[in-house]
Amino acid sequence: MNLTKKPLGEDPITRSRIVPSPLRIEPEVREQPVPRAAARIVSHGGRGTARDRLLLWSQYGPRFRRAMSDVRGTLPQEWAAAEGRRTGDISALADLAAVRLYLAEEWAWVDPMLLDGNPGAHMPLARCVSSGLRRLPGYRGPAIARIGVTDALLGWYRRNPVLVDRGFWSAASSPAALGAAGPGYLVWSLTGRRTDPIDPYAPGRLVFAPGTRFKVLGVIDGREPRVMMREMFPQETAGKARDGSGARNTAWLDATTVEELTRATAGTPGRAFVACTCPWNRAPGLIAPR
Repeated sequence: MNLTKKPLGEDPITRSRIVPSPLRIEPEVREQPVPRAAARIVSHGGRGTARDRLLLWSQYGPRFRRAMSDVRGTLPQEWAAAEGRRTGDISALADLAAVRLYLAEEWAWVDPMLLDGNPGAHMPLARCVSSGLRRLPGYRGPAIARIGVTDALLGWYRRNPVLVDRGFWSAASSPAALGAAGPGYLVWSLTGRRTDPIDPYAPGRLVFAPGTRFKVLGVIDGREPRVMMREMFPQETAGKARDGSGARNTAWLDATTVEELTRATAGTPGRAFVACTCPWNRAPGLIAPR
């Protein structure tokens, strides 16, 4: 009989099954690549956009015509008359129908292809969506994209104070969204477009066109981390002069914007808020897991 004592608490049967827990590794954060020249979504109308509309008419058939009919029925008359537009303007209806199709479901394949930076079958729809967004009312003010912010993302924004988003980036401008608690990206919009006139999916949604530049104003750590940004003016340079004049000239604007964003998110606890749906909220300027 073997009377050899085993060390206290050690069992040769269970000991072999103990596996150390794997280390938690943050997902890789990748900056969106600069798109190839042929993949840049710059739509100024003209023959190119007219061809894109015809392609969508052929590609989507009844869905595209139904979207145009829906847009015609929801577009406010007072807005449609602005800038000489008519609700029966076929070009305007086609562009706005493209925005409606994108918001409904086409974002699921258009967004990944846009962020990939290569030309492809998504280009006609993306160009028409871009043209349609310019026909919608602009918005200047605070907005927020509710999404989890990891340590890896926070670190990237600290190292990169200026970023460019290459896709259609969505945020919410409703008081309920701004006042609700939670992590996310808080931004001061200059050119974000209100989609309310044609968007039945998410009241208060803003959509920014591809190529929109943002400046990071601050990164807030804690249980509900946030990244505070403002949209940059077209003439604003990303860097600064050797004497630092560029930084000094925008310091007052940055400070004022932070104050306004902080005031806008000082909401009343318990306010009802329904998150924007379709497209997904995502980290601007990056390709990162949701």
